[in-house]
Formats: sequence, C-alpha cells, structure tokens
Amino acid sequence: MKNKILLLAIIGIIFSCNKDENDTPSTPTPPTLYTLPIVVHVIHGGENIGEGSNLSDERIKEQIKSLNDDFRRKKGTLGENNSPISDDSFIQFKLAQRDANGAPTNGIIRINYYENDPDRDESERPHDWLPRLAYWNPEKYINVWVYGGLNRNEALGYATIPTTNLPGLEEELVAVGDGIMINAHHFGKSEIQDGAHLGKTLTHEMGHFLGLFHIWGRYDGKHCHEQDDYIEDTPPVAGPIENCDNPPLACDGKIAPVNNYMNITYDKCLNEFTKDQIERMRYVLKHAVRRKSLTNSNTIDR
Repeated sequence: MKNKILLLAIIGIIFSCNKDENDTPSTPTPPTLYTLPIVVHVIHGGENIGEGSNLSDERIKEQIKSLNDDFRRKKGTLGENNSPISDDSFIQFKLAQRDANGAPTNGIIRINYYENDPDRDESERPHDWLPRLAYWNPEKYINVWVYGGLNRNEALGYATIPTTNLPGLEEELVAVGDGIMINAHHFGKSEIQDGAHLGKTLTHEMGHFLGLFHIWGRYDGKHCHEQDDYIEDTPPVAGPIENCDNPPLACDGKIAPVNNYMNITYDKCLNEFTKDQIERMRYVLKHAVRRKSLTNSNTIDR
C-alpha cells in the first residue's frame, strides 16, 4: 500500500510538471509580411534632378522609408505610437527592382511633362491623364505619380480604391489608371510651412489604395453618424479633426481619433492605424482585384 501511494505521488508529480510545461505561454506567430513593389513616376517641368518638382532620388527613398516606418509602427520614428488599439500592419513597400521586361530598375522614372504632352483635357481627373505619360502594369506595381504642376495649396493627393466584397468597395474601378498621385510639394520631407511637410500624405493615400476611407466616412459628412468608415475601433466623427494638441470628443463621447492616418490634419499629428483598419487592409491584399497579385509580384526581391 505504501509503495502504491508513493507511485501515485510520483505520477502526480510527473503530470504536474507536464501541466506546467504545457501552460507556458507561447510566442504568437506573426502574420504574413507583405512587401509591395512601388514605381514612382516623377512628372516634372524640365528642372534638373533635385530641383523643383524633379525630386532627388534621396528624397524619394526617404519617403518610402517613412512610409514603411508608418505602416510598421517602427520605434524611434515618426510612425511610432503606444496606442493599445494600434499595431504593426506587417505591410511594407519597396521600390521596384525589375521593369516589365525584367531589366534592372531603381523604381524611379522621370518624365518631362512638356516633352511628353499627354493631350490633357482640363476636366480630366489625374488618374485619367497621368497614365498617358507613364503607367506600369498595376497587377505588378503600385503606380505612384509625383506631379509638380499642382499649386501646393491644392489637393495633396488622390488614390484609387480597390474592388472587393468589403462594405464600400463593391464598385468597379472607373478611372483609366490605378494608383496614387501625390502633389510634389508634399512628397517626402520638405521645408514648406503648411503642416503637410513630413511625408504623411503618401501614408494617407496608401490607406485609401488599400481600402480605407476617411475616419468620417467615404463622403464628406456634416453630422455625426451621417457616414461610416466601416471600422469598429475608430469613434464616429463628423469630419476632419485639426487640433491634435487638445483633441475634441467624438460623436460617442470618446476622444476623437485625431492621430489616425485617415484623418486630415498636420503631418506631425499622424501616427496611427487601428487594428481594425489593419485587418481591412490585409483582407484587401488577400482578396481584392488589382491588389492581391501585388503580394507575389516578381518585380522585387523579398
């Protein structure tokens, strides 16, 4: 009997040890890292490289780094935040390394507007006439046009949205070109004094390109709950929130998401995608027409 009790005690110790080992928390498996190729089409007016709208390679590369810092929530950069509802998106970007023919490229294409007159109609949207100047296969590249013809006080940028079964994204693309247009005055860091000088415009427009709307919804709202951005963890707001030093309350009484990249305010304020926004963008990259093929494009080394 004594030996039987001793044997049961030993078995109990073995099971107890195994239970403790099995209860040790495991490190969560990170999500798939998506690396997406970008080609930057610099539409300039004949200036030397590095002057005017013919932005330098260094400024373009710095802008892509800033974009990655924002999407990866990188510590020690302008993309860092400590919000419990934000996260690393595990989405990043890389300048294209191969063109459509497989030849090496640095992903930066320069086009003199005046030497390549696109026969532009003033009523056309940028995504209708810019592709006549430069346009690479949108199934393999994110086309980013940097255009210097816009006054810096005009639109900062435009982006086409994807097509998929998510709310708000069911409509087919109607523009000629699929991609992002950024006002050259607001591409990368600059010395301009209007607050949009830290490269956040591309982050904002890339959010649209991957299926996000403004935090107040798809269209400009005027009242609380008038529109929906289809994101659960962004409190409802009626429109842009400019004051990031003393943010107001949202429609539901919570602090308004002034720091969200899909708000429109000073670049210094913007440093956050929410977890639900990230989930929506990653869904788009898995399922959306003209987006999912970017994740395995053979135009970059991963």
